[in-house]
Amino acid sequence: PDVRSSIPDSMTISRMLATDNRFSTLRAALDSTTLAARLDNDGPLTLFAPPNNAFDALPPGTVERLLADDTDRLRVVLAHHLVTGRVPADVSADTQLIMESGDTLTLRSTADAPRLGEARVVDRNIEAANGVIHVIDRVLAPPPSPDETP
Repeated sequence: PDVRSSIPDSMTISRMLATDNRFSTLRAALDSTTLAARLDNDGPLTLFAPPNNAFDALPPGTVERLLADDTDRLRVVLAHHLVTGRVPADVSADTQLIMESGDTLTLRSTADAPRLGEARVVDRNIEAANGVIHVIDRVLAPPPSPDETP
């Protein structure tokens, strides 16, 4: 049976994040960019969602700086976690994903759990009306933009 048929249309990725306390930091970050609306309307999408503890692991002040002063960079960071289309986390071969940021990441199967770049998928295939969520154990940093010094 198709799992999606049992999910109410209102249970978008955005709404699911809003109802799950693990994602309050991600939700605040999305709300400060234009991506929150994208997760409400369009689909299908796949979100590789870092929970609060992944944001907490960033260097002190990083989240606050991005939220307050650098929402353009924050949007790029968040877009680095989003893919157009419904992508299952369980892959048998390495799969190249073009992220909304324009960067390419590899989703690969490993003995313990699927991995996207350096992140481990810790909870997978959470179905939403407009896509799927995979919980990852870290915030994925996109490559530096050309005007940034590494």
